[in-house]
Amino acid sequence: MRSFRNRLLVLIIGLVIVTQTVTLAAVLLSTRRTVEARAASELRTGATLAENLIGFRAGQLANGVGVLAADFGFREAVASGHIPTILSAARNHAQRIGADMVLVLDTRGRVLASTATVADDAEDSLAGLLEDAAALRDQPNFRVFGAHSYQFFLAPVRTPETIAWVAMGFVADEALAARIRDLVGSDVAIVTRGASGLTRVAATLPLAAAAVSPRASEVPRIIRLGTEDYLGFARRLDVRGDSVDVILLKPLQDVLAPYRELRDAMLLIDGVALLLAGLVGAVLGRGATRPIGELVRAAQRIERGQYGTAVDVSGGEEFRSLASTFNAMQSNIAAREADISYHAYHDPLTAVANRVLAKRTLEALISAGASGPGVALLLIELRNLRDINASLGLLMGDEVLREAARRLQQNVAASETVARLGETQFLVIAPGCTAERAPLYAGQLAAVIRGGFHLAGVSLDLRLACGVCLFPAHGASADELLQRVQVALEDADETRTRVAVYRAGQDQEHRRRLALVTDLRRAIDQDQLTLVYQPKVAMASRSVRSLEALVRWTHPELGAVSPAEFVPLAESTGGSRQLTNWVLGAAIRQMGEWRRAGLELDLAVNLSAPDILDPDLSDEILRLLRRHQVDSTSLLLEITESAVMRDPQLAVRNMQWLRVAGIRFAIDDFGTGHSSLSQLSVLPVDELKIDRSFMTPADPGAVTIVTSTIELGHSMGLKVVAEGVENADAWNLLRRLGCDFAQGYLISPPLDPAKIPEFVRQANQVLPDSDSTVRQIRALEQLAGRSHSTR
Repeated sequence: MRSFRNRLLVLIIGLVIVTQTVTLAAVLLSTRRTVEARAASELRTGATLAENLIGFRAGQLANGVGVLAADFGFREAVASGHIPTILSAARNHAQRIGADMVLVLDTRGRVLASTATVADDAEDSLAGLLEDAAALRDQPNFRVFGAHSYQFFLAPVRTPETIAWVAMGFVADEALAARIRDLVGSDVAIVTRGASGLTRVAATLPLAAAAVSPRASEVPRIIRLGTEDYLGFARRLDVRGDSVDVILLKPLQDVLAPYRELRDAMLLIDGVALLLAGLVGAVLGRGATRPIGELVRAAQRIERGQYGTAVDVSGGEEFRSLASTFNAMQSNIAAREADISYHAYHDPLTAVANRVLAKRTLEALISAGASGPGVALLLIELRNLRDINASLGLLMGDEVLREAARRLQQNVAASETVARLGETQFLVIAPGCTAERAPLYAGQLAAVIRGGFHLAGVSLDLRLACGVCLFPAHGASADELLQRVQVALEDADETRTRVAVYRAGQDQEHRRRLALVTDLRRAIDQDQLTLVYQPKVAMASRSVRSLEALVRWTHPELGAVSPAEFVPLAESTGGSRQLTNWVLGAAIRQMGEWRRAGLELDLAVNLSAPDILDPDLSDEILRLLRRHQVDSTSLLLEITESAVMRDPQLAVRNMQWLRVAGIRFAIDDFGTGHSSLSQLSVLPVDELKIDRSFMTPADPGAVTIVTSTIELGHSMGLKVVAEGVENADAWNLLRRLGCDFAQGYLISPPLDPAKIPEFVRQANQVLPDSDSTVRQIRALEQLAGRSHSTR
């Protein structure tokens, strides 16, 4: 009986041992598969994070290139072709997002400006960009340029037609691969295959170029690099342009390390089980399979992106250590994804919402119907931030932006959103704000930002401007509202409060200004401008010996464009010198033709505000006078008080150079600027021109100003010219006060150059013989009537 029990016990123990051995083998095999599955899951998760990072960079590029292409100053610079201004704006925007390359291409794919050197062999790639331009604006894009591949976005520069393309990009190099490696914990190779068969590899391993051969697949594979095996996973990115594979590599030795530790532990447990019999082995077997199942389920949850459930397993120290590793990994992945999502929707400098989040918020308010009176958009721009950057440094400029954002956030309601749209612009989205309150609210917020602004012991005077638009009054979509609040901002400088509300028709005015900027340069190059000449009468001798040249432009589509419209546009976009050169060239050439025909006349030419500060102006004028054989004393240059006050010392120095050569100067529109008498006394001028706004004899105040100006000019030894003389009362007043010259429609409107000789001949025959005031007026009216009829 005892022998039977012993045999039975031996049999039972043998069965337990066999069962334990089979179970151990199964558990080890399952553990290896689980560890490999976990590693594969980590690689897939890492590939997803890498793809998210590249998508986040694409969002930065889309936002950055969109802001750059929509920037009014940048578009004006591209339209005018001013390369330094284009590069300055491009570098500023590239610096804000850390872009490695900004290209500005013309409509045929040629490089106009670039912040990075573009290899000669990249021309075909650049030309190919524009062929796929429509598709390249929707997703991340990669393209091989020379020795590197670049992730970039492309956007058109419109005025409103497309006049150029701007591309902004990050280089896909070893630094990007290292950044992805730090994020996912695996070695990385980024493989870009160009259309021409070129392959560019950026990797964190010296031998990672050998991993180029695997194609994108959802199944990880074992790759041998040198003498070491790696578990590799390749994912094809969903991008436009050249194909891009992100390959994640993890040493197989590291992948299987948890398995080996577990294997050794279980072999030890199996040895103990063999000594302690089947019961201990069975218990240990069951205790090993249960935590492995929990770990497998945890890996599956992480693969699905579920990071909220902690891994809690029973068993030995190895399993608890592995569970702790799982918990740390999923916590780190969740934190990284949250950080990526935060930076995708917030400005990194000020921590307020960025353009993407502002647009989403606005779209949500529009979709919800924005209960109440609607939604107000308040766009606030720091107009002198660039001056602060230039004088105090970029770090101080960044502090100004942070402080402005902080003040805005502290002074808006909880339901309102503060966002940073551009380098110097903040947007406040205010639901429920009425049309009456919106401009007042914008002014209050601007005052909050501007008041008591002290940083680093420096007191700053911020110049702010505000644009306002309303939903639904001014637009029905987020894009339309964001565009129109920018248009409103452009008119803010013209208002007393520097707050402008969008008004219907501003879009057309904005597009008209952009079109005029582009077309004016073409009109100058193609000689489409014309000059007309308005006579001036010397009141003492009642003769015509001088004229004023006035520029005119007839646009082929828009018709006649007033100089009051296109001259300020030329000055604001850096084209005033080109316009002035054309006017001087045409005027002096016409003087030469009249002189050869026997007609000796003095001619006055207006200079734009920046011209008198240009040191090359004198050389250009003297060259033209020599070329057309015109006496320098016949030329008189008219400048405004405001032009001189920009830099009085430089203006006086440049004027002296020309004065030595015999050229005379006149202060135009005298009485409307801001110069002082002390400043006027040192200016080398010969004439004062009384502004036409004072030619109202019925106004005692205007008569007093005219009288004082004539007396002042004569006391300083200057001639005085009155412009805008349009009636007999004005003529009589000027004659009584002893004014030297009169100019205006009473004498003649501006005339074409062909009509000047006949007018001068008739005027110099009729006027000197008119000894009485009545006869002078009749003679003037007769001349003016003939001028009108011959125009």
